[in-house]
Amino acid sequence: MSGSRNAKRFYTVLRHPASPEARDCSLPQLLAELAMAKTRLEEDRAQTQAMINSLGEGLVTLDEHGAITTINQYAVEALGYQPAELIGQWFPKMVAAVDRYGRPVDQLSRPIVRALSTGQAVSDYTHYLTKTGDIIPVFVTVSPVLIEGRPAGAIEVFRDLTQERQLDVAKEEFVALASHQLRTPATAIKAILSMLAAGDFGSLTDRQAHYLQKALSNNEQLLCIIEDLLNAARVDAGKLQLDLDHTDLVALLREAAADHAPAFEAHGQTLQLVAPTPCFALADATKLRMVIDNLLSNASKYSPHGSHVTLRLTTTADQATIAVRDQGIGIAEADLPKLFTKFSRLQNELDATVPGTGLGLFLVKGIVALHQGRIEVTSRPGRGSTFTILLPLKPPR
Repeated sequence: MSGSRNAKRFYTVLRHPASPEARDCSLPQLLAELAMAKTRLEEDRAQTQAMINSLGEGLVTLDEHGAITTINQYAVEALGYQPAELIGQWFPKMVAAVDRYGRPVDQLSRPIVRALSTGQAVSDYTHYLTKTGDIIPVFVTVSPVLIEGRPAGAIEVFRDLTQERQLDVAKEEFVALASHQLRTPATAIKAILSMLAAGDFGSLTDRQAHYLQKALSNNEQLLCIIEDLLNAARVDAGKLQLDLDHTDLVALLREAAADHAPAFEAHGQTLQLVAPTPCFALADATKLRMVIDNLLSNASKYSPHGSHVTLRLTTTADQATIAVRDQGIGIAEADLPKLFTKFSRLQNELDATVPGTGLGLFLVKGIVALHQGRIEVTSRPGRGSTFTILLPLKPPR
């Protein structure tokens, strides 16, 4: 018999001694049943707590005000507190969210605050400050508890990413070291091949010149891959620096379009530049050109013969918008979140024929972010894609 039914019977016996319930059972019997129900409740509670503590992730439950009501062992060990120090305390105050350098994060942007204020589940990366002052990277998911459509609390699950980040750092250091060591001999090979092609060591037959040009082309491709690897490692380490200067965006786009025109013509494609308004921005022209080159190259590679690509610049008082629109194979909605991750190569009918490392769009996003801009993409399979860069027309901080 459940504890609630026993409690109801106990209440009825006390209030109505002459009732059928009172005649059917004695007070000692009810007390015994209540004791058994209490024991079962305590056992259930212990089992629930054991399950919570066995989770391989931190779990924190909160009331509608953000006060901690439950916390599991993983969370306690990761944050360095004792449970008694946290229970009943306002979570955003007790567990500070910071950036990777220890600077406080705006409370309104925290997943727990966003979930409680919107009633929507929120997942995000952030850093938590432990009791001892250590900074741990975490991935957080907060799900609000809704009663009649209104948040009545929340459940936060987080995972300490310290070990994963340490492994990533080790991999990034290896990639940077290997790339640096590869670039030196590759550069030397390029110099020698260029001298051969220029006839510095004597004339060449047509066949020799043909294969020498192939060697030069492949060596140039190798150098580009090495440079991408190095830049990716710099982005991950936060060491990719901008060389800012007042940049004529129209001139930069015009130059990029002219340089890519032969490749588009070779694929039977047309490239149109639309940039009616002069626009200057404080930017790193070389790295911004890398962004445009990557987007134009992708637009050509993933578009069919005879298609059209538009490179367009529009401006407002405080923002420049650069859009690359193609008529290519498009991208499935499920694949859009993967676009800007390292070494991401989406599966499609052209994947096997299009060379690449999967680093291009990762670098594009990193460079745009350094300019305090953002990149957006809209796409439909078979209907083409549009990559849009939004750059602030003010000095990056």
